Amino acid sequence: MGWLVVCFDLPVTEKEYQRQANAFRKSLLNQGYFMLQNSIYARSCVTYEKTEVHIRNLKLIAPDTGSIVAFYITDRQWGLSVCIDKCGYKESKYKKKAGENIAKQMTFW
Repeated sequence: MGWLVVCFDLPVTEKEYQRQANAFRKSLLNQGYFMLQNSIYARSCVTYEKTEVHIRNLKLIAPDTGSIVAFYITDRQWGLSVCIDKCGYKESKYKKKAGENIAKQMTFW
């Protein structure tokens, strides 16, 4: 069990670039990712091999401009992460969402 984390920096200086960036974000949500920050999304993966499928899908929905980085971390590494948020959000916000995704994913399997 692990997590595929996608980080991206997409241009939004022109209307067309904004449209592409928004379409990319919506596609990530439709594919089961959840938003950690505006340009960082994550999704659970039952096995490392499943990431290959998700990375192929990322390549298909990637805009023509910008930079996208995807990396895999184990569930143990994810569990050791710390969220320091000074904006008034609960510290466990991301882990709670992550746990919800695991439950849904494990139910599927």
